[in-house]
Amino acid sequence: MGRVVALSSPPGGGKTTLGRWLARTQGWERVNYDDYEQVTRWHPDKVMDWLSRDAPIDEIEAPGLPDAVREAATRGDVAFEMPLGRAWPGTAGMIDTAVWIETPLDVAFVRKAQILVRWLRDKGGDVEPAADWLTGHLQAYEAVIRPSLIVQQTRVRAHADLEIENNAPIDVVGAKLFTMLNRP
Repeated sequence: MGRVVALSSPPGGGKTTLGRWLARTQGWERVNYDDYEQVTRWHPDKVMDWLSRDAPIDEIEAPGLPDAVREAATRGDVAFEMPLGRAWPGTAGMIDTAVWIETPLDVAFVRKAQILVRWLRDKGGDVEPAADWLTGHLQAYEAVIRPSLIVQQTRVRAHADLEIENNAPIDVVGAKLFTMLNRP
């Protein structure tokens, strides 16, 4: 069985980039929470209600995610791109090392916007769906998204075994993390 290393940060914080780096340079398996989660499909009113009830993380659904992590670990070490770290009970017991990738929220937001712009350029054609998504994201940011990210930072970061700043090129950050993970 490989070890499971949870990579946690706000959206745009570098989870996927670091997971891809570990896969490319170290041959690790990758499991991305985003492929399984349901919370981003919630209506903003449901998110507001959830936040008003102290954001019970056990209410978040990610069908199939625990099985995917278990299966990946049978093939080797796993970069588990998991914004909730050990806070989500469905996979908490599977995580060998939890890593918080420290990224200021404004930097993470700009990175997500850059990803959207690249996607639009690559896609070409109808940009209306992406423009609608960005408009909705901006409208909901202060009331819904930012409070959710603060809950994430508070709960997830506190349970991380390691913390790394994402303030250098990926090869530098990845090599630093790999060294930290392999210290006796």
